Amino acid sequence: MTKSKRQPIYLRTVRLIDPQTGAEVSAMIPASATDQNQIRERGITLGKVLRADLTEPRNPQFHRLAHAIGGLCIEHIEAFEGLGQHEALKKLQRESGVECDISYIEIPGGGALEHRQPRSMAFDSMDQTRFYQFVSALCGYIARTYWPTCTAEEVEAMADAMVREAA
Repeated sequence: MTKSKRQPIYLRTVRLIDPQTGAEVSAMIPASATDQNQIRERGITLGKVLRADLTEPRNPQFHRLAHAIGGLCIEHIEAFEGLGQHEALKKLQRESGVECDISYIEIPGGGALEHRQPRSMAFDSMDQTRFYQFVSALCGYIARTYWPTCTAEEVEAMADAMVREAA
């Protein structure tokens, strides 16, 4: 049986007065009561040293925009027909090489074969800034490869219109 993944704890940065020194310090506090409860349930107490990989959570609206880009491709590009939105994004990712791990396999007598393994787009795998760069790069790829009369910004605007239309 696989271990279920623990939910992240969201923190908010604040300025506080350190009771020991009286100095103003930057601190992180639980962002909500739920986060506070998770800290308590995990047995985290004052003075405990923790290790963390801090990232800013992504904007869910922008995540919807990314999937709308996949939907735009499904509706208007024959090579994407029959795919789901997420599958279309992965296809774009693999084709473009954006956010992919690339390796080469030597084929005896045939040269090197390039293998592109798309990285995860999950919320906890890619922060907002990197996700925005990823989506922008995909829009640029779509414009260059499939719609050369459009700019990356126009592709993004079409997907944005789809999100607003669905809302």
